[in-house]
Amino acid sequence: MPENESGERHTVVGEGTIITTKSDLRKKLNYMIDVFAKDYFAVLVIDFSQDRVEVSRSSEPFVPLLSQTLSKSNTYRGFLDFYCSQYINDQDRTVLWTQLQVEEICRRLVDSGTYTVTAHHMYQGRTCPSEITIIDVSDAQDGSECILAARFLEDIVRQQTALKKQDDMVRTLVQDYNAIYHIDLDADTFIILQAHDVVNEDQYDYAYRSLPFQTAMRKFIEDMVREEDREIMLQISSCDYIKERLKRQEGYSYRFQVKPLRGMQYFEMRIIRARTDSVGHYAIMTSRNVDEAAQAELRAQREIEKANRELEAALSAARKANESKSDFIANVSHDMRTPLNAILGYDRLALESDSDEVRVDYLRKIGEAGNTLLTLINDTLDLQKIENGVTKLHLQPVNCQTITEGIMTAVQPMMDVKHIHFAFDNINSICTTIRADAVRVEEIFINLLSNAVKFTPANGEVLLLMECEKETKRELRLKLTVKDNGVGISPTFIPKIYEPFSQERTEKTVGIGGFGLGLSIVKRLIDLMHGRIEVQSELGKGTIFTVYLSFNKVKKRIAEAQTVSVDLTLLKGKTVLLCEDNEMNREIATAILEQSGMIVIPAANGEEGVNHFIESGSGMISAVLMDIRMPVMDGYAASRAIRVSNHPEARTIPIIALSADAYTDDVKKVQACGMNRHLSKPIDRKLLLQTLQVEIQSRQRQQNKR
Repeated sequence: MPENESGERHTVVGEGTIITTKSDLRKKLNYMIDVFAKDYFAVLVIDFSQDRVEVSRSSEPFVPLLSQTLSKSNTYRGFLDFYCSQYINDQDRTVLWTQLQVEEICRRLVDSGTYTVTAHHMYQGRTCPSEITIIDVSDAQDGSECILAARFLEDIVRQQTALKKQDDMVRTLVQDYNAIYHIDLDADTFIILQAHDVVNEDQYDYAYRSLPFQTAMRKFIEDMVREEDREIMLQISSCDYIKERLKRQEGYSYRFQVKPLRGMQYFEMRIIRARTDSVGHYAIMTSRNVDEAAQAELRAQREIEKANRELEAALSAARKANESKSDFIANVSHDMRTPLNAILGYDRLALESDSDEVRVDYLRKIGEAGNTLLTLINDTLDLQKIENGVTKLHLQPVNCQTITEGIMTAVQPMMDVKHIHFAFDNINSICTTIRADAVRVEEIFINLLSNAVKFTPANGEVLLLMECEKETKRELRLKLTVKDNGVGISPTFIPKIYEPFSQERTEKTVGIGGFGLGLSIVKRLIDLMHGRIEVQSELGKGTIFTVYLSFNKVKKRIAEAQTVSVDLTLLKGKTVLLCEDNEMNREIATAILEQSGMIVIPAANGEEGVNHFIESGSGMISAVLMDIRMPVMDGYAASRAIRVSNHPEARTIPIIALSADAYTDDVKKVQACGMNRHLSKPIDRKLLLQTLQVEIQSRQRQQNKR
């Protein structure tokens, strides 16, 4: 800086104002001005001995007006008048004006060297609390020269709040770490910035603080880290590795397990590049316990792996199911074509034959093939419904004797054809009434006994043995055995006997019919009843099936049902409304009814049938035969429409369902919509006429009572 003739130096400050001071004063002033420059919106140098004010630092909007005022008169009195009138609010103006008088300032500075006053500044249309600090910088310490600095208190509060938030945030973050170290990678030293709840807290201060960083790490790894993690930990915590790694990235982490006193736990080490102005390589290393999170991740990973295994098993099962489904369809298709081929073949031969005797023989064979095809269809649908979980057991009170008689009645004709000696042994003379699905129980043993008949040669022996395993007041446990002296089953084939369409082909079974569905149905029905089945067999000597079933007992014995014989004279002249959309089925049913002397009113759909009934006179129609699946209006809707109509016999007319839907659930749906009975297709002539007779007679008896 240039000096003038008196040895004084000139410095440009503020808004271009030239200040001339002595060199020692200038040093003091420059130092003080630098201290205040960042936090104060105005810093002024005041020389009371020369009555002069100079602006050293200032910010908008203080500068323009102050500079303009001082350019006209830079006296202290001029500054004070301007400052108080322009910036200080009315409430504080008088007090501040008094506190900033020259005599008051000098007095206070002589006493303490510095003092502070407060006032409310008007700034940007609002009132802001402010602080004015005055510091003595005179050589004589008499207050003749001073610095006046003003700042907004809002800025101080804002800075303090920001610092507090930053401090709270740092404190919070630090709590997440068990230890924080500052590492000098060049000197291989470290400083502990944070250490609480560390792995080996009892030894921590003494064992590691005084060691070089890499030595301390090596000792810690050998003492505390599990063996599987040691090699990688030694590598990634070496100074050379850290320096090289941090050249490429900001930081890296590694999770490892240690063996503290409270058991094996997971910790995470993270090393990041330190922000420093110093020359050299520095890093921050943190360590924290992540055992809870790691265990949760492991559990989640195990769940994912389990789900993946289950998914893979499900996919494998689905693939097998698709393969089984394809095999199943192929087998069904093959076995259906056999009787269908016979039906079509004999039908063609019957049409081409001129002999009545030959045609009758062909028609008989067509009937046999049709029954075979019907059995296959029923068994296939039955098996599919059981496997799909559609089949439900319909438990009703039934006497054990009734079930066994039903079984005997069904299988005895088969035995008679092959002259097989069939014996039924009821060891305990069981005739208890139980709660069971009689149809399904009979189905199990009819299948087992028909199998025994098929694979037992003529004049052989078949035994059905029924034993009571255990009986209490509430429960009856039965052991039922089906034994034959037939061809037997090889040990290698026994595991496959319950698979659909599986049949052992040997020289002795060649020519024996069947589809391989019977035992599949038996096994699934027994499972549905929570029972079990066992098999013993020896080739050439026969097979023994043993079935274990449990039933709840019923106190009241059920009366035996009486069989009704068909009397065509009771049906002759009666009119039946036949609702059937299929022309061939309608023709067959019409022929059966007319051959029995009945009159038939045909309807091609449910709506047509409802109209016929509503238009008929009282007593004209004796019964309604209702197909279920029809266009325009199905059998369910048609039955409901008849029941709610205004016809005088709407609620009493017998409605009998004719449907290929032949399961117990279908029967319940039929009853729910107002039908009296359910008959399955193909139509059984005797059962149809018997049902019509029973329902018509029952209605007549009710009418007679009225």
